[in-house]
Amino acid sequence: MARARAAARGAKKRLPGWVILLLGLALGVASVLITQLVIKRSGSNDGLAGLFAAKAKRVEQQPAKRPEPAVARPKLDFYTVLPEVETVLPDRGRAKPTKAERPEEGARYILQAGSFANFQEADQLKAKLALQGLQAQIQKITIEGRGEYYRVRLGPYERLEALDATSLELNKLGLKPIRLKLKKDAGAG
Repeated sequence: MARARAAARGAKKRLPGWVILLLGLALGVASVLITQLVIKRSGSNDGLAGLFAAKAKRVEQQPAKRPEPAVARPKLDFYTVLPEVETVLPDRGRAKPTKAERPEEGARYILQAGSFANFQEADQLKAKLALQGLQAQIQKITIEGRGEYYRVRLGPYERLEALDATSLELNKLGLKPIRLKLKKDAGAG
């Protein structure tokens, strides 16, 4: 009798749990895909059908890449006006100072800690610097074709040593300031 029961159990072998799990996942994925195809045929761009349709349109609409011209000329006069007012100094890591970096009598230096498209971000950086004991100003500028920007600047400094000391403090805060030299007759910002 025990043998008959064992034989009956052997005839009714169950599927392993992982096979049942895989079958359930396959049925779920298939039902989602069928539902999405029905939605796509109805003209709606919701769900996965809309995602795939939008990606296909982007791929079709991409223009062929044109070779870059060898010499690109700047369209803005910012590149010609800025050197007349202020000069960007290279990082202090160089052993020999460049012509722009040599101290001049009456020259003033400033640090630009950041430039932001909205005032709130600039104000947050100014507050962060104030908590570290650094006094910064926010300068609003308008760039043609790009809109308004808010620069966070420190200075002016009369000596390069003071500029470098403040630059090191900003580096410790995780910022990479831009070192600028103002012309003798230019304002501080």
